[in-house]
Amino acid sequence: MNELFYLQNSFQNYLINLSDDFKKNIVSTKINSAETRLSVYRNAYRLRLIEALSTHYPVLKIYLGCKKFEELAVSYLSYYPSSYRSIRWFGDQLPTFLEKHPYYEKFPYLSQLAQFEWTQTLVFDAKDSTVLQMDVLGSIDANLWGEMKFEMHPSLHRLELSWNVVQVWQMLSENQPPPDLIQSIQPVSWILWRKEIFNQFCSLTKDEAWAIDAIKQGMKFEEVCEGLCQWMDEKNVALHAASLLKGWMMGGLISDVTLL
Repeated sequence: MNELFYLQNSFQNYLINLSDDFKKNIVSTKINSAETRLSVYRNAYRLRLIEALSTHYPVLKIYLGCKKFEELAVSYLSYYPSSYRSIRWFGDQLPTFLEKHPYYEKFPYLSQLAQFEWTQTLVFDAKDSTVLQMDVLGSIDANLWGEMKFEMHPSLHRLELSWNVVQVWQMLSENQPPPDLIQSIQPVSWILWRKEIFNQFCSLTKDEAWAIDAIKQGMKFEEVCEGLCQWMDEKNVALHAASLLKGWMMGGLISDVTLL
């Protein structure tokens, strides 16, 4: 049993790190050397991981082109060998890799494009949940609204993007020429979520982004209203907050409400 474990571990180490230890366990034939026989498995392993990255980052691959994307994948694999039992999660560190790598950090929009694509996969894979209905909210006494706390849909994610990578993603997804890359003076707030079986995303104003973040942090509705006073008069804030809340509910962003 220990010998089998050693062989399996050595083989894995060869596939991931190209360790020489396992080679002594493989014999050469008249047709192929031990190195050639082993390379079949190693190449297949690497190609499968590159394919997985292509699946998770299809638009990034289109933007870079097949050759440059493969170079990126090979470089990424050397820094971040697959460490998960499921290939689903291979590639989760690609945005970080692009952001910090000495070469790719020169192109910061690549990291943000990858971040947007990876977040889309998280949105799609998030668990299902009920969606809060308007009649439930309407049944709550208006005097108690300040004590309400909301639970956002499990698929909801927030991003801050300083490049127009969403527009690039949209055009390339439709096989259209992408726009020129433009960096914003201030990062643009985005929200991504799933409505039924379809991924959704939209940009947010600063006040709406703050309000969503506040709700995710567990703030009560009255605390959200108080915070929104940074952007508007106190006399208008309750109506504005209610309008935001209605829009979130219609969009399927809220799963539940509780009273403290």
